[in-house]
Amino acid sequence: MRFGVLEIILVVVIILLITGAAFVPAVSKNLGKGVRQLRQALGGKENDDSPKVITKLEDGEAAQEINRRAKGKSSS
Repeated sequence: MRFGVLEIILVVVIILLITGAAFVPAVSKNLGKGVRQLRQALGGKENDDSPKVITKLEDGEAAQEINRRAKGKSSS
């Protein structure tokens, strides 16, 4: 059995009538926390604008050049 948009909206309206409007902010807040924790667990960091510094590469000179550029220093 497939649910269409109308059926989903109807279910949401019934849930809102049963639980009340005060339930919605709590659910959305908990859902947002869950998504944020999932992103952090997968390795993504929010609001992390610091440059990524590469510390190890096969070619030492390439690693130094990449680190120099990442830190914002101009090469000579």
